[in-house]
Amino acid sequence: MRTPKTLVTAAFILAVGTLLASCGSVSPEQRAFREASKNCQQWIKESAKNPSSAKIPDPRAVRRAGEQIVVQWDHGDGLTLMNGFGANVDSTARCLMTLDGHFLKELVINDEVIRRSPAN
Repeated sequence: MRTPKTLVTAAFILAVGTLLASCGSVSPEQRAFREASKNCQQWIKESAKNPSSAKIPDPRAVRRAGEQIVVQWDHGDGLTLMNGFGANVDSTARCLMTLDGHFLKELVINDEVIRRSPAN
């Protein structure tokens, strides 16, 4: 036979477990934004003149715009890439990604379209 104290303890443990599980959950949109950011950073690195010298911080702006995710770095956001003269300079970049964050639709670095998917 269970005592009221045992039932209260069990309920408390269940509540704490549920709370801990919910704290670790990430919404599908947040997951897609993280995936888009990670993939965009990789595309920028692969497109850089000197990938080993590129400094690609986490983006300051990640947002949904219609049926795509926009990942963006403006001047002053910490993105530095090598220019044609071999100097690392403050740069801008923007990726347009699918809503799941997996596929690149367009990559623009310093106002130049670097990659664009055929469907775009």
